[in-house]
Amino acid sequence: MTRWLRTWSLGARMVGLFTLLLAGIGVFMVAFFPARMADQARASAEQRAVAIAQVMSTALGPAIEFDDSDNATSILAWLATTADARFGVAHRAGGKLLAAWHPDAVPPGQVWPSGQHVESRGELLVVTVPIAGLGGGAGNLHVGFSLRALADERAHTARTVGEATAAVCLVGMVATLMLAAWLVRPIRNLTVTARRISRGELPPQLPVPNGGDEVAQMADALRVMLVKLNDANRQLLTASRHAGMAEIATSVLHNVGNVLTSVNVSVELVHERTRDLPIGRLRRLEELLAAASTGGKLDLAAVAAALRYIAAVSEKLEAARGASLRDLDGLRGQIDHIKKVVAMQNAYARPGGIVEPVATDALIREAVALGCSDERCREIAVTVEAPQTEAVLDRHRVLQILVNLISNARDAVLAAPRAPRIAVTGTVVADALRIEVADSGVGIAREALGRMFSAGFTTKPHGHGYGLHSSAIAARQLGGELTVTSDGPGRGAVFTLCVPIAAAGATP
Repeated sequence: MTRWLRTWSLGARMVGLFTLLLAGIGVFMVAFFPARMADQARASAEQRAVAIAQVMSTALGPAIEFDDSDNATSILAWLATTADARFGVAHRAGGKLLAAWHPDAVPPGQVWPSGQHVESRGELLVVTVPIAGLGGGAGNLHVGFSLRALADERAHTARTVGEATAAVCLVGMVATLMLAAWLVRPIRNLTVTARRISRGELPPQLPVPNGGDEVAQMADALRVMLVKLNDANRQLLTASRHAGMAEIATSVLHNVGNVLTSVNVSVELVHERTRDLPIGRLRRLEELLAAASTGGKLDLAAVAAALRYIAAVSEKLEAARGASLRDLDGLRGQIDHIKKVVAMQNAYARPGGIVEPVATDALIREAVALGCSDERCREIAVTVEAPQTEAVLDRHRVLQILVNLISNARDAVLAAPRAPRIAVTGTVVADALRIEVADSGVGIAREALGRMFSAGFTTKPHGHGYGLHSSAIAARQLGGELTVTSDGPGRGAVFTLCVPIAAAGATP
């Protein structure tokens, strides 16, 4: 019963409770008041009947003393002035009849008791009182009264009480519905607002409530809290933007720095080879040729030596040129690599919101290149399984989520004692792109699984706790979801991103 009631809304429970209360009051009024009023009316009628009988018994005292039947009959005739009187019978002591009024109304088989007695027989009330004469005469007076008026009055009272109860219940139900609506409507609005906040939507601005009741005070407190939450959200967005810019800048500087190291080595080698070119030996060659032609005659031996010298210098220059060209080719490749790093980071930093056809395998591999591209990633065994699919989706927002997941997986596996492994698997199922990022990292404790996407929560020693939170919000804004599973500390984790796609032609 309790579990069933918990499925009811607050308004339904309020209406149900007040309905039961009003029904209980109605049943009590209909069942109790008419019967109570009837009992009181009956007791009053009995008292009245006894009083009338006692007055008449006093008047019958002389008639019973002198055995005057005519006088007794005239006294009994007074009952005609009483609307509910049905008969009157006077007996002498011993049961002999003295006088009677309307004896035909006496019920058949009526037993006449002695002394004061009140007997009810259906709608007839029979009152017996003793008659005492001054000279010692005695007898009993029996008077019958009709109770039909009491029955009619009881029915009328029950009908009146029922109508009044129905009217009260109807008014009470209307008042209950109005009260429930008045109380529940602001609470429902607060609940809708709380659900919007829990879904990660931008908290709305609540109007300033009127009134001083507890609901208005709660709404005002929530309004103030939402104002502060909006301010905190703006600060968080600014901080996240700055943190993202810093992360991109750090990644660019790190990757470009690695390439620039090779560039510097190549430039230094080209510099050394250029510096060591045998330019000075060409002057020696000039001297040899000048000596060979001294006095207008050629010295064949000197010419032969000059030719050998020319061959040696040419060979040296040819080797230096080949090495310099190889170094320059390498330098050109390294500069192209710098351009690609900057271009990829620019693509990662570009704002989302644009839906476009995307090759899912290229998207996943690009995310891996961005999220695991530093020197430490050479120690990680990264496997990628991506479908050859073209899907229409928000490329940059999906890329942002994946880069964050892969970066977290990189940090998790590098902090674990086991062999570092990251597996990124993409599949297309029922017009949705499902991407799993599994790692062999430090794992997640069971009590922390439910808080992984909460703002400010992190398991990293130097984390800020906004990456997964913003990724979960971005996934919901895309119409999908981001989930996580883990078998516990030291056993890795699996993050799963599932987003709908507008079009897909999967050919795995």
